[in-house]
Amino acid sequence: MPSSDPTTIPKVVSIIKTLMPRSILDVGCATGKYGLLFREYLDISYGRLDPADWEITIDAVEIDESYLTPVHDYIYDNVWTTDWLYFSRTNVYDVIFMGDILEHWPEGKWQRALSKAKRLSKIVIVVCPNWQGSITQGSFYGHEQERHRVALTPEIVGGRCLFANSKQFITVFDTYELELLEGKDVLL
Repeated sequence: MPSSDPTTIPKVVSIIKTLMPRSILDVGCATGKYGLLFREYLDISYGRLDPADWEITIDAVEIDESYLTPVHDYIYDNVWTTDWLYFSRTNVYDVIFMGDILEHWPEGKWQRALSKAKRLSKIVIVVCPNWQGSITQGSFYGHEQERHRVALTPEIVGGRCLFANSKQFITVFDTYELELLEGKDVLL
């Protein structure tokens, strides 16, 4: 569904605040919740209240146009309505955020989606359900793309696992080996 377990919200915000990226691509932005938080903590909290003063580029890709609202127009610089696997831009972002999205692709395709993110980003942040029962999620009010097609774990996805509990996990890929999170306890 176009929402997720709230447990990871403060943890993702903590990671973003630690990284202080200049550009973010939110893949599968859904309601725009994370885009709004990224904008708040990277621009607005620094006194840049007017969009004309914003310094951080925050873009989004969303497969389902029906999820887009005026909120998206306000918080994102660009929103592209397409399947991430067919997204054709080649900009390299400081961070690509994939929040509760990989589980929507079947085996083989989720790996392609992650590989694409790693090619187009310095850092990839992945949030996923961490329980076998999540595979039972079917379509959401007729939105077939919301069906969970694979059960993932931190071990299957790879990267550096920064958080895991019985329901969710967060893993990060430092594709440029920048070591921006080394020695930092970002999840207090």
